[in-house]
Amino acid sequence: MKATRQIRNTLLGTAITFSLLAPMSASADGGIELGVLTCKSIPGTHRYYVIHHTVGVDCTFNHTQGQEHYKGIAGIGLGLDLNWRATENMAYAVIGGSSDLDPAAYSLSGRYLGAQASATIAVGASAAILVGGGKRNISLQPIALGVNTGLGAALGIGYLSLGPAFEKRAVRSGF
Repeated sequence: MKATRQIRNTLLGTAITFSLLAPMSASADGGIELGVLTCKSIPGTHRYYVIHHTVGVDCTFNHTQGQEHYKGIAGIGLGLDLNWRATENMAYAVIGGSSDLDPAAYSLSGRYLGAQASATIAVGASAAILVGGGKRNISLQPIALGVNTGLGAALGIGYLSLGPAFEKRAVRSGF
């Protein structure tokens, strides 16, 4: 009886999720995006201000259609940041809907906000929950996990701002 109820609840949750995302996938050129976005900090771009932290990032989105490369800015927009990080790597699980799934569309371009925390003593961990998107999409990164080297701790409103890696313009802060 309990197993039947769990299966029913799982199927119901899946059906609700797909029914909410169906209008996005019904678009002629769009649909649902699934994949992993990995970001690495760019050496020499860290800026620390106790209540604000920013770093340049190089990111790769691996999905069913291939790969997309992004550059951007990430950090703590408002909070307490007592970190000194030598390196910072994050991996985001991406679930989203887009009006354009062309592999060259760079559909993750946009701004993302949410909660972020990290703790590091030599080698440490970080986590973030970010929601956001751009002009043609909305994406949800249910949780991002990262590995850092350095010393310190941080907690606050995290942000990630992404644009295609080939663009020469600067990507503005997401906060």
